[in-house]
Amino acid sequence: MNYEQEFLKDFQEWVNQQVQISELAMKAAEKIAHEDGKKEAAEAAIRYESRLDAYHFLQGKFENYKNGKNFHEIPDLGTKTY
Repeated sequence: MNYEQEFLKDFQEWVNQQVQISELAMKAAEKIAHEDGKKEAAEAAIRYESRLDAYHFLQGKFENYKNGKNFHEIPDLGTKTY
């Protein structure tokens, strides 16, 4: 495996770990906000959700790479409702 391949592999693993961590943190913050009514926890949940959106975008870029698509093609992020 050459340097670029190893770098991409490591970076993708890191992004996937960040998704897992952010999902757990967001769920914990939502639980605290719901159970304790803490405004700070609700705000933290929003920040974790924003991070998740960014990490999911990066995961989409890795999928594009695996599928031979151009870097500038927008990944399929699905539908988001608010």
